Amino acid sequence: MAKKLKLKEILSMTGGVLKGNPELSINSITSIDKYKVGSISPLWESKFVPLATSKMVLLTKPGWIPEGASGVEVEDPRRALVFLLEYFDSFIIEKPFVSKSALVSGHSTIGENVYIGPNSVVSEGSVLSDDAVLLGNVWIGKHVTIGKNTIIEQGVVIHDFVTIGENCIIHSNAVIGSDGFGFMPDGEKGLLRIPQIGNVVVEDNVEIGSCSCIDKATFGETLISKGTKIDSLVKVGHNCRIGANCILVSQSGIAGSTILEEGVTIAAQVGIANHATIGARTTIGARAGVIKDVPKDKIYSGFPAQEHREELRQQVALRTLPKLIKEIKELKEKIEGLTQKDD
Repeated sequence: MAKKLKLKEILSMTGGVLKGNPELSINSITSIDKYKVGSISPLWESKFVPLATSKMVLLTKPGWIPEGASGVEVEDPRRALVFLLEYFDSFIIEKPFVSKSALVSGHSTIGENVYIGPNSVVSEGSVLSDDAVLLGNVWIGKHVTIGKNTIIEQGVVIHDFVTIGENCIIHSNAVIGSDGFGFMPDGEKGLLRIPQIGNVVVEDNVEIGSCSCIDKATFGETLISKGTKIDSLVKVGHNCRIGANCILVSQSGIAGSTILEEGVTIAAQVGIANHATIGARTTIGARAGVIKDVPKDKIYSGFPAQEHREELRQQVALRTLPKLIKEIKELKEKIEGLTQKDD
């Protein structure tokens, strides 16, 4: 049955000020350009205010609800929206459950209220803590620990000795704990493979996107600290240490032994060379190439990455080059003409 909320119940969830009819029934969330009766539309960008009409129900900023309309006004509509999304989320798992097609080692430890989906494997010595979820086709290697209330989605591979904390989400087809890319030139063997015998530690409240890969350490550990969010298609190399509450956006690559201090943001398609350190709360802009350490509290962009303001100045200068070359050529021709006259 579809979920419903009265407007006054939304107010109790989000706080703020209610405008209009408190008994209005809400059964869905829609964007303001797709509004339909029975829904509520979030609005926090001023450019969309002209789309608001008196027939709508809105979750928006103070003073943005049109005359005759209903809704809830809050200081931060985007944050308030999170509470509504959680309520209307249809993702429900009936626990406990262990599929008949799952292979669970008798030497593993399974907590209470755990879900193990079809074709999943839990190897010997591994621990699934209370309320852990393996959705299906998940491979859990030997001596792995999965924390409480952590969700492992379809197709994920977690190799031996990996530790995953509590309240994490590992999205489909991610691979955690595979060998690091370790090779060295050798006169006899060409490229000599360096054994990777370390592990990966993922702390609490981490999210790792689909098809992302976190390599285990050569020795010691690769660390993903608490609260960090990793997008899809991200590569984190061996022995990296990713600090708390970092953001790594899609298609970025972090080479081995790199350190990201707390609160770092890595935008899309960024490449970071091995052994670099990115200071706390620094942002690296999209498609940047980092080849050396970056200080804290900075914004860097470009290749090679440099402070964003300097990168912008250089980009402006580059755009003027064709005009400057043309002017220099014209001046050269004039000077040559004057020289010929003097001769």
